[in-house]
Amino acid sequence: MATPPGRMIESEEEFLNDVAAFHEQRGTPFDREGKVSGRPISLHKLYRLVMERGGYDAVSSERMQWRTLVKEFGFGKTHEAVMTFQLKTVYYKNLAAYEIATFWGEEPPPRDILEDVSAKGGDLRTRTRENYPPPSYRGAIESAMADAGGAGAESTEDDMQVTPKREKTELEEQGSASRYPTRQLRQDPKRTQMFQPDTAPPRSRNVRATDSPSVPPPSQQPYTNTSNDPRTPSYDWFDRYEPRQPVALTLRQVHTPGNDTLYYARKAHLKAASMPRSLPEPQQFLKSSIPTAMSGPNIYLRCLLGLRSGIQEEQDFALHHLVKVSFERGDKYKFEGFPFLAEGLLEKALEITQLICGVKWEISYDEDDEGQPINTLNAAFGTSNLLQRIQAVTPRVLDKDLESAEFSERLEKLKEAILVLRNMVILEENAVFIQKFPLFKDFLTIALSLPHQPRIVEFKQSALEITEQVTRYWEMKPEDPLYKSLLPYLESEDRGMLISALRSINRIGLEMPDAHRLTDVPLSTVERLFSFTLLDDNELLETSLDFLYEYTAIPENNTELLANSFHLLPNIISRLTSLLLYQSIKHEEPVAAKPAPKVAPIPAAIPIIPPEVHAHLLQFVEPERSSRWLRCCFEESPTDDITQIAIWQAYQGKFAQNNPVPAADFIKNVSNTFVSAQAQVINGPTPRFIIKGIKARRILVDLQGRPLFKCLWDMTRSDMQDQNGQVHPRNICPVWHTKRETLWNHIMTDHLKIEKTPEGRFMPKSGETWICRWTGCGRQSALTKSNEIGPHFKMHIPRAASEQSKIIHHLAQDVKDPDPIQVTHEWHYTATDQTGHPCGIPWMSVMILRNLARYASRHGQPFEKDGVGLNEQLFAAHRHGLFHVLSVSRTLRDYVSDLLMMIEEGQKDEKRGSKRGREGEDEDGD
Repeated sequence: MATPPGRMIESEEEFLNDVAAFHEQRGTPFDREGKVSGRPISLHKLYRLVMERGGYDAVSSERMQWRTLVKEFGFGKTHEAVMTFQLKTVYYKNLAAYEIATFWGEEPPPRDILEDVSAKGGDLRTRTRENYPPPSYRGAIESAMADAGGAGAESTEDDMQVTPKREKTELEEQGSASRYPTRQLRQDPKRTQMFQPDTAPPRSRNVRATDSPSVPPPSQQPYTNTSNDPRTPSYDWFDRYEPRQPVALTLRQVHTPGNDTLYYARKAHLKAASMPRSLPEPQQFLKSSIPTAMSGPNIYLRCLLGLRSGIQEEQDFALHHLVKVSFERGDKYKFEGFPFLAEGLLEKALEITQLICGVKWEISYDEDDEGQPINTLNAAFGTSNLLQRIQAVTPRVLDKDLESAEFSERLEKLKEAILVLRNMVILEENAVFIQKFPLFKDFLTIALSLPHQPRIVEFKQSALEITEQVTRYWEMKPEDPLYKSLLPYLESEDRGMLISALRSINRIGLEMPDAHRLTDVPLSTVERLFSFTLLDDNELLETSLDFLYEYTAIPENNTELLANSFHLLPNIISRLTSLLLYQSIKHEEPVAAKPAPKVAPIPAAIPIIPPEVHAHLLQFVEPERSSRWLRCCFEESPTDDITQIAIWQAYQGKFAQNNPVPAADFIKNVSNTFVSAQAQVINGPTPRFIIKGIKARRILVDLQGRPLFKCLWDMTRSDMQDQNGQVHPRNICPVWHTKRETLWNHIMTDHLKIEKTPEGRFMPKSGETWICRWTGCGRQSALTKSNEIGPHFKMHIPRAASEQSKIIHHLAQDVKDPDPIQVTHEWHYTATDQTGHPCGIPWMSVMILRNLARYASRHGQPFEKDGVGLNEQLFAAHRHGLFHVLSVSRTLRDYVSDLLMMIEEGQKDEKRGSKRGREGEDEDGD
């Protein structure tokens, strides 16, 4: 034999090949997958367990030893005796002769007294044709069942050997006391014999055994062989009893819907073949073909069996329903309750490489994967050099290739397989269960390393979402294949893949005691993530900040960042400072309140329209002209009124030379122009005719409703001003202008009395002084230089007329309803979790700032520039913003306070270090 005696093969595949070669040489059949109760078992494991107990003979010689082996394979106690016999039979048929030949180095018994008979008894090493004739089949089964720990008592070595039947050497007398023939029932004769009554005299009850018979014996009958006649009392029933010859037990599998997925299809086909050609309706045919009393397995078990069957149609059926089941009933369909479901889904999803790259991954459970083919995955301990194996696989299907119908259908089913995995791992119990599989981690690495093709984007997205749920249970090193596969996705242009990859990396080892060290990240990737903080995308912004927080927590990363991307940090810190109040909720709290004094506003006079607006109004005819004039000079006010004579005189004064509308028609037109205007008469000693509902505009507008420029030149003398220096609106120049330039010309000509040259330029006289009387001007001294006049007054005139509104209303004390003066403080509340702890974008921003401040305080000496420390360079320009956040944020004020203390301490340390450095330089110079 190939294997030396006494040595056991460690590799299961090599062991099975050796056993198969042995049986081929011996001429006996061999089943590589031994089955007990329909479940395959490992022959290699069974052989090792038996040999650890001394071999087949040693196990068979002790009571209940075979039954203990059943428990090693995880079988329950239901039908334990039957499974014990099946387990022993599997070893007896496949491994008993192999054990004798390869382990003990002896010649095994011939096939007719070993493999061809049932597994009975023991002592296989001493069994020969002389001491072990082939027994009957039924006797062998009964003896083997008893030996395997069945219901009866265990057979001994003597019971296992077939011994000759005990034959009687002498006949018992007819009247012997051991038989009592007269007390037995009369035997029924054979159907082919005539009935002969018993003519022997009856035995008297008073006759003693010691007395002589008083009746002479009957006459002698002719000699017959009474030992073979069942009618005679001397017939030996017990010794002559021959049991029915045993019939060979033929085991035949019964087809049921539970073990035959095509049960109903075959039954319907046979029924259709026997029916006439005129078939009923399809629904009626399907209803009649399903037995009403047989429901079959539930949908959960049906999908599991279909997935594990390897039949394409059954797998398609299973995946189609598993997508719906895993999405809607994930709490009922768990990996732990359905053995081999996780393995089946992983094996199916791994077919993606066979479809895209033409490579099928073989799964091995050996301890050592060295020397295995490159397309082999170690499902027991994880595959070493997995990335090298993946890189050796090249895509067979390219982007430019067209998809066939078969390709699209297969790809769709693979997407369904990984979608089922994605739906199931969302449940925490399933994620905890499947994360223990080394094959699962290898599968994610393979899925994430697939080529970037649009046709498999959905597949890879599902793989990334699965990774999000399980990386929290894994501790990864920088050289981990899965970690290396995730880093390239940080450069992805796909937002969904980018966010999923960020979450997967951020959650690495969250359930582990040690924190994950985020290292070996390309600097370009870090700069790209920093740029994402400028986007108004909450989801992307939050995941990027989580990543940057883990990245900046490691001093080595900060050193690399400062050495190569120092120019980015000032902008980054500015952005992080602005995010401290991101989407905060504002809440105002009153600090103090007191009533404000009520001041009556000064009534506005009817404004005088400028010449430009007057010329424009002359283009309209009455009553349109008067309506437009009213809109320029008046506005609706339900609580105010104006006298009819005042409004008519104002209009008559501007358009007396232009055929104005009559007074009565003008008053009616006022009501037509303003909805709230009504002509009324107030009775009294002197009746007053008013128009209720309008008032003069405080700010004159043009025909398009745009405000005009007003001259705010104070026309009063300085001694006529009130004690507070306030100017009464009635003492201000009433002139309005449509343009800024015309207002400036008005000031220079009408108020300053400066003449123009023939060229149109103002030429102030030398030696004169000019006093600025523009309302609100704070210049006390007179203007003496001619080149200061024009710029000074242009400074008073705003660029837009609307900017004068606030000043005009302030001068008129024009407040409608003065509110009480209230002093309030505005507080900001940012996001918190269910425990009240800060979370979200603001909290991550302050934590990143703390990481940078801590690093600058401890390791910033090499980055000092021109005597300015790193802490000063990074945070000096942002201290005001940080103090503002400290004063208004109720959520982050403690964290911002710690940050400011770090910055202050770091700056003090830097100053002390710089001072010591300068003193050292002075000493060197001396």
